[in-house]
Amino acid sequence: MRYEELPGHPGVVAASVYPNRASAHALAPLLDSGERARAGAFVRTPDADRYVVAHVLLRIVLGAYVDERPDRLVFGRHPCAGCEGPHGKPYLAGHDGVHFSLSHAGDRVLVAFASVPVGVDVETVPADGLVHDVRSALHPREQRELASLPASARAGAFARCWSRKEAVLKATGVALTRGAAEPYVGTALQPAQVSGLRLDDVLLTDGHVAAVAVGVARPADRAQVARTPVSATAAIRRDSTRSR
Repeated sequence: MRYEELPGHPGVVAASVYPNRASAHALAPLLDSGERARAGAFVRTPDADRYVVAHVLLRIVLGAYVDERPDRLVFGRHPCAGCEGPHGKPYLAGHDGVHFSLSHAGDRVLVAFASVPVGVDVETVPADGLVHDVRSALHPREQRELASLPASARAGAFARCWSRKEAVLKATGVALTRGAAEPYVGTALQPAQVSGLRLDDVLLTDGHVAAVAVGVARPADRAQVARTPVSATAAIRRDSTRSR
């Protein structure tokens, strides 16, 4: 598989779906039985391709990070923050100090990993009609900001805002169980900061926008996060080559 670490964002790895779909399906044996069943349940081929690329990439990246074979990783779910059901924030069994987040949309997949809570989200820029339908779910300040923009700029600003909000809610483990109004993250070119997290936009192209939220770490933790991608990249590439 072809993928890259994103400059300026330690611990964030990106891949495109279309050029990786064949190699990802060839690496599908890395997935567990539940993942393979979910991949096979998609009606539309592009949706199945996106899922397989995303989950194969997640296993390769995390396998390198924790120095385990990708096919031996076991994932679980914390209780849902809203209903206590078994579909909350995912975790990597046996690795309590490892945090990760996965997102995919359109032709892009992003994986973020760290020693502190982390959330990543990628979105495609929506149609104007969708922005009109769902913008009322945002924070009142964000709604006013969108309304003040020229119509041609609203879809991009909405996508920025939504990706930031999803990244924060993934990092905190709350997801959208309490709605999308809080926290306020803004629609401007620079995100508003959220207590306890560092929130940054991720620069992408081809109609995609993304954001990553990382827990504010102690100095020792920050040093570990900063060192991780360099050593992990070599391991990821070796692992990917072996898996073929």
